[in-house]
Amino acid sequence: MLPRSGPHQPVFRILSLDGGGIRGIFTASFLATAEEMAGRRIGEHFDLIAGTSTGGIIALAVAFGIPARRVLEMYLERGERIFRRPRRLGMLLRPRYGNRHLAQALREIFGDRSINDVRTPVCIPSYELTNSYPRIWKDEHAGNLLWWGDQPAWRIALATSAAPLYFPAFQVLPGDSHVDGGLYANNPVLVAVTEAVHTFAQPLGRIRVLSIGAGERAERIPFERASGMGLWQWRSAIYEHMLIAQARSAHEIARRLLAPGQYERVNIPLERAYRLDDYEAATTLLEPGAQEARTRSELLRSQFLDGPARMGRDQKAAVAATYRRGAA
Repeated sequence: MLPRSGPHQPVFRILSLDGGGIRGIFTASFLATAEEMAGRRIGEHFDLIAGTSTGGIIALAVAFGIPARRVLEMYLERGERIFRRPRRLGMLLRPRYGNRHLAQALREIFGDRSINDVRTPVCIPSYELTNSYPRIWKDEHAGNLLWWGDQPAWRIALATSAAPLYFPAFQVLPGDSHVDGGLYANNPVLVAVTEAVHTFAQPLGRIRVLSIGAGERAERIPFERASGMGLWQWRSAIYEHMLIAQARSAHEIARRLLAPGQYERVNIPLERAYRLDDYEAATTLLEPGAQEARTRSELLRSQFLDGPARMGRDQKAAVAATYRRGAA
């Protein structure tokens, strides 16, 4: 059994970042603006960071202490190249894009860092196809990870963002086969809350969550059209609807689990359905991301950015050691 938090322990702050392809520009812009308002790297304000797909890339970066502005610049400078030349038979016989340019960008920003090098604990979902099982990559804040925390961060980032139809599956370890964690946790807020309760022994009443989406609006399909749609017509629409459905489901569960004031959701409706690879459309989310951060500045400062994470490194290490003893 893990020890429960005492009455004088501080709140446990979680940052949760949705997937959304190149629309991660919104997320990165929001975090860059919030970081500049706070005068401190965004990861320093949180006890745990979870991110899926594009949110997983951003989550790893800020957990390493990489400035959010640099992450945003990577999206703006590399996004067009990553999504520049779709294969002619993409989404029919092969993935729409190769992953060479994405892998290059990830290796440049993460270098040789492993997950265990993060400054803030992380949870990064992917989906493993060989065993049909959800996978959550973590640093060694949890004691049951064997040696997986030693994996290079760029490889985990490539695994969590390997969106079916768009990018090929990615192999992290011999014999495995990973695709986008958005298949089951495009909004990873429940993954993060579960980790806080199970591994860090945090009562729900002490958890505070900042959950950030990447803009959403799936193609609107009236009944008259939906009733006659086949494989070709559903080829991309079904993926977007699946991502939104489970992201909204996670959001609704989280806001019912946590009391008012414990959970803040940031997202915007899009004026039209933006594909996950629509770079030109996604660049229009740059200012909305910054504006959302400015609009919520008082709440962000009082709830999340009023100082460094309140659970110190020694406390986290003690919790991890307790977990290891309990798992042995």
